[in-house]
Amino acid sequence: MISNITKKLSSLFLFLFLFNTNSFSEINTNSWSEQCNEDKSSCSIAIKYQVTIDKSEQTLASAFVRIASTKERKMNLVDKEDQTYKLSEEDKSIPLLIVNLPLNSDLRKKPLLQIDGKNLGNLNYLFCNNTQGCKTSVVINNDVIDLLKKGKNLTVIIGVFGNKNLKIEFPLKGFSKAYSKLV
Repeated sequence: MISNITKKLSSLFLFLFLFNTNSFSEINTNSWSEQCNEDKSSCSIAIKYQVTIDKSEQTLASAFVRIASTKERKMNLVDKEDQTYKLSEEDKSIPLLIVNLPLNSDLRKKPLLQIDGKNLGNLNYLFCNNTQGCKTSVVINNDVIDLLKKGKNLTVIIGVFGNKNLKIEFPLKGFSKAYSKLV
């Protein structure tokens, strides 16, 4: 069981590092839009959250949804009479929510994910660096996708030092249309 989880996580981390999205300039703040690399072999949908500091717009956070793939092991019945099975692996597509958060986040507190005020769970910190801030992710299921399509706001609440919380809201305008392009 632990080995299977470790394999899934390692393939997920490999995917995240190979297909990194840094280009904030093309992502807008009002609605979700599709972002692809040059040959369109890797796409995601994204939105960013900006604040104005000293009369200039600065990106505080960004959210992405990508379709990642993982291997799923299955036991297939080969012979019913002998009750023999064969282990096989199948590729399975899974939606992945990635949120880049600002530095100075309290890494001891997992960010809380909400849609229209309804708590969905927590994001997991992957790493922090000066280029992207703190990268978090979580695998989402079809129920969450439906909530994102029907919802008005995706909210991430993070702990910052000084025992305070920071609430970051991403509008879900255009999510449904952008997601349909992704899948």
